Amino acid sequence: MSALSGSLLPFFAVVRVYGEDRAAFLHNQFSNDIANLPAGHACYATYNTPKGRVIANMLVLNRGEDLLLLLAHDLAEAVVKRLRMYVLRSKVNFEIMADMAVAGEPPMQERDPALPEQPALLLPASEQLQAWQIPLPHGGKLWVGLRADLPPYHEKTALLWQSHELQSGYPWIAAASSESCVAQMLNQHLIGGVHFKKGCYPGQEIIARAQYRGQVKRGLVLLGSSACLNNGDKLFNDNDEEVGIVINQAPQTNGCLALAVIKFSAADTPLHTEQNQALVLKYAFFNAGNAA
Repeated sequence: MSALSGSLLPFFAVVRVYGEDRAAFLHNQFSNDIANLPAGHACYATYNTPKGRVIANMLVLNRGEDLLLLLAHDLAEAVVKRLRMYVLRSKVNFEIMADMAVAGEPPMQERDPALPEQPALLLPASEQLQAWQIPLPHGGKLWVGLRADLPPYHEKTALLWQSHELQSGYPWIAAASSESCVAQMLNQHLIGGVHFKKGCYPGQEIIARAQYRGQVKRGLVLLGSSACLNNGDKLFNDNDEEVGIVINQAPQTNGCLALAVIKFSAADTPLHTEQNQALVLKYAFFNAGNAA
């Protein structure tokens, strides 16, 4: 039995990236500065289409001898397949680690919705009890290691973890929402998932233009619902105009909590799902009044 606290998080898969060109290759593909990610550190990153749409977001952990990617399990195969298309002569290999997993340890006390004052571009990590611990800016801790060395799945703890990430504004792209948003719509520029001073990568021009010319017109909100929601559900205003998409959700005692990306202009209007389920906007992680 594991001596670690928390719960297994089935949402995640672990991809091992190895070979002498691993950091340079991923640096040219991802939104963060992987070439300068020190051993024993992690960072958030996105993998984007040339049009700047986020295929997947992830945590990248540098273990020294390799890099681990922590991302949605239903995107792992597609991401690896796409990365392999660009390997060419680079000395880099990818392996989806079936014997590895991710566990989450929620903070002891829940906090009000808030984002870090400064993006956390580097996250110190440490190897403890045969697993790697990554303390996250929102106060929770992630563990990654062999499945047998991690705590088992515990439904209540896993839901606490999901709810905490939702309330903290930390979304995770899954297959249902892949390629639906640019990085800024998902708070990636605020939590440390985008390094604006690094070199080129797919979608970099679009993401930079959105940042510096104020071209982002959608952002992340926390929603409540009395009924269940699903990742990828479309959202509508009272004129039945499509104005958003559910990114992540977690069941609650009296319904469901969700992170969604919506148009800034929809923040002050009633929202509903395609099934006419009314939604309550609990918190907006953007200031629509200051949005260009």
